[in-house]
Amino acid sequence: MTLPLTAEMLEACYEFLRETKPFSDWNLPHGEDVKFIVGGALDCFAHYQWDGARHTITVSSKAVGYTGTLINVLSHEMVHLHLWANNMESKRSGPKFHNAAFRKFAAQVCKYHGFDPKAFY
Repeated sequence: MTLPLTAEMLEACYEFLRETKPFSDWNLPHGEDVKFIVGGALDCFAHYQWDGARHTITVSSKAVGYTGTLINVLSHEMVHLHLWANNMESKRSGPKFHNAAFRKFAAQVCKYHGFDPKAFY
């Protein structure tokens, strides 16, 4: 059985991660200030977007079915949120466009949480 995702579950996972290093050092917005969406994309695990007024993180229920995967992909999107909020985000998207700043902060997340950096990008 796969993990049945809800927006509330995504927010709770975000808040858990926000309390852990290195996220706790990044002054990320509270979960109530982020819009969480459960999507259905087959070709993308998750996506971060800033629409000019609100941070949005969408996680695909078609691609994410386990707790470990959810924590990993949400962590990845939280790096994007951090970079965007601090004007360090690449304006392009996709794995080959993860810039040096993304790789630097992703390495911190991977080291602390035990994620494989090769799979994280």
